[in-house]
Amino acid sequence: MKTLAFASLAMFPILAAAQAGAAPSGAPVQRDVRWIDAQDRSRVATQVLTRRADGALVYRYDRQATPARRYHERMCELVGGVPAAGDTVLGGADAAGSLACTLPADAAGTPGVIVDGLFHPSPRPPADAAQGQDAARADASDDFAHAAAPGGAAPRGENFQAVGGAGYSSETGGTGSAKTSLDNDRCTIEQTTPVPAGASESVILLVTCIEQRVRALPTYTRACMNATCVTENGFIDVLDLSPPTR
Repeated sequence: MKTLAFASLAMFPILAAAQAGAAPSGAPVQRDVRWIDAQDRSRVATQVLTRRADGALVYRYDRQATPARRYHERMCELVGGVPAAGDTVLGGADAAGSLACTLPADAAGTPGVIVDGLFHPSPRPPADAAQGQDAARADASDDFAHAAAPGGAAPRGENFQAVGGAGYSSETGGTGSAKTSLDNDRCTIEQTTPVPAGASESVILLVTCIEQRVRALPTYTRACMNATCVTENGFIDVLDLSPPTR
C-alpha cells in the first residue's frame, strides 16, 4: 500500500483547552484546531462538541461551521476518504481534534502516526492479522471485522495523531463499530458505521494525544461487526528528539 503524504497539513490541536473544567452534560464545548493549508496559509478551525453524561465528547461533522468542516474534509481527502457521518466519541482529556473518515469499501485503513503534518505508516505489520481475521469470522459466519492498531514513533512533549483502521462486512447488514485507544484509554476515539446487507465499509480513526515521558505507549484498535469482534494491539515509541546540550 502506498505511503500517504501529509506534507501540506500541519495540525496543532490546543490540548490545554481540553483539560479545562468540564461543561455540564449536553452543553456545547469548543476546541480550536490550527493547521497549514495547501497554500501554506495558517488556518484556525473551532470544533463544536457535546459532552455526554459520562464525560466523553461527541463530535458530528454536520454540526460544524464551515472552517471546521473544511478542516475535516481536508484531513479525510489526504487519506483517500470523506468525513464520517454520525457520532464520533472522544474519550480522555488529551483527545481534542480527533476525527473519523470513511474510506472506499475496498480500501484498508493504514495504521501509523501523524507528526508535524506528515503521516508515517507503522513499520510493523499487523500482529497475527490472518489469525485475528479467522477469529472474527468464527463468531458469526456472515459477519467479518478487521482492526489495525496505531504504531510507529512520536516525539516526547508534542501533539501527535495516532492512526488506526477498521473494516467490516456482513451478509445480513447491521452496525460496525471501532475504537482506537492510546495509553490504556487515556486518549480514545470511537465511531459507529451502518453496514448494508452484503456490503463492506472501512474507516480510519485519528486520535490526537501527547506524552511527556520517553517510553513505549500501548495502543489498540477494536472493531466489531454486530457481535463479531477483533482487537489488535500495538505500541508507539515516544522519543526525545530535543537537541543535545553542550
